[in-house]
Amino acid sequence: MNLKPIIREFPTFHKEEGLLETKRQWIPCEGGNTPSREASGAPSYHRGMSHAIEPNLVIGLSSGTSMDGIDAALVQLDHSAVPPAIELIAFETYAYARSLSEALRAAPKKALPADLSVMDVMVGEEFARAALKLLETVGMATSEIAAIGSHGQTIVHLPGRIPDAGPGPSIHASLQIGQPAVIAERTGITTVADFRARDLASGGQGAPLVPLLDHRLYADPTIGRVALNVGGIANVTGLPPSSDLSDVLAFDTGPGNVLLDAAARYRGIGAGCDVDGELAISGQPQEEILDELLANPFFKRKPPKSADTTDFLNDRITALFDRSESISDADLLSTLTEFTACTVAKAIARFLAVRQPVDEVLISGGGVYNHALRGRLSELVLPAQLRDAGDVACVPGDAKEAVAFAVLAAETLAGRPGNVPTATGASGPRVLGTIVPGV
Repeated sequence: MNLKPIIREFPTFHKEEGLLETKRQWIPCEGGNTPSREASGAPSYHRGMSHAIEPNLVIGLSSGTSMDGIDAALVQLDHSAVPPAIELIAFETYAYARSLSEALRAAPKKALPADLSVMDVMVGEEFARAALKLLETVGMATSEIAAIGSHGQTIVHLPGRIPDAGPGPSIHASLQIGQPAVIAERTGITTVADFRARDLASGGQGAPLVPLLDHRLYADPTIGRVALNVGGIANVTGLPPSSDLSDVLAFDTGPGNVLLDAAARYRGIGAGCDVDGELAISGQPQEEILDELLANPFFKRKPPKSADTTDFLNDRITALFDRSESISDADLLSTLTEFTACTVAKAIARFLAVRQPVDEVLISGGGVYNHALRGRLSELVLPAQLRDAGDVACVPGDAKEAVAFAVLAAETLAGRPGNVPTATGASGPRVLGTIVPGV
């Protein structure tokens, strides 16, 4: 891929322009205890750590493996509680321009170093603009915000891969773009990014990174829960009753929406997705295709484990789509929906239900809007009850990832570990991320 075509395909950036569109907006929970800006104050210094701070107002920015846009969350943290209490002030999702989404999806196989360098800056500009638009929406100034936590946009995630050069130790690597220096420069706000690298360097998977938040939001002294996030990739966090953080087990289960969206784009369906799972509901799973998909060796691996989209979205799946041209759109999407639901349910049964009671499965992520997927999950996880994660804590399901990176940024600035070694496989707790000071 040449650099010039990529640049031509990307949207032109101007500071006065917003992102392409606001996809989804969250309104604070009725009766929620939303702290006032006056009460938030400036970040206070953490006693005993001369350089650490306890940030109060933090923005979390995240873009998942679907590569369709940016989730932005404004979070209030109350450090008088242990652990700090979490209050979501505002949340919005901003769509990437279509050309940017397409270029990002092509990047793992086609982008040259020059392409990635340009993308890194451009995505950083988009992340910065998302933060500024969120503040504009709530009527707050950048000076009121202590920090931004940016996950960036994952291009490849390759934990524990064997180098092509031959025998030797496996390589733990992951690449997120969205230059944090650009975010800090455009917003003037201290930015924490590159959260996965330190966990990877300590032998971990660098994922999942949401278990710390899952534990704070959903752990219950009497109820065994599984926090399920269905983004492009699906992941689970096991939360035993009265669980200590060290009791938490979390891992990727397999595909979430990634194959469903890829099939919709391949078939030219609507906006490139099966809206609300309506087509899948009308179809019938094809057992032969389902069996082939379930043969992927990823599902036999024991945790800790995390996945890259290429573990599922690859030449093999493209060939399968080609062979399935005689199958209706509805049947293909029904098959892929069944695949996602089965892999989630099997993972819970095999790796979590054997070590803890599973009374509730709390679903979050874009998958909460897929009625076909939710219907099958509710059947397959029985006798556990499938519930919206947003019904348990006042954080809507599709905001959780963005909130997580706000919380992780706060932990980094306070000098506290953000990873959960039992989830990632790291050799121990680590303070995560790189800090870029604001202006």
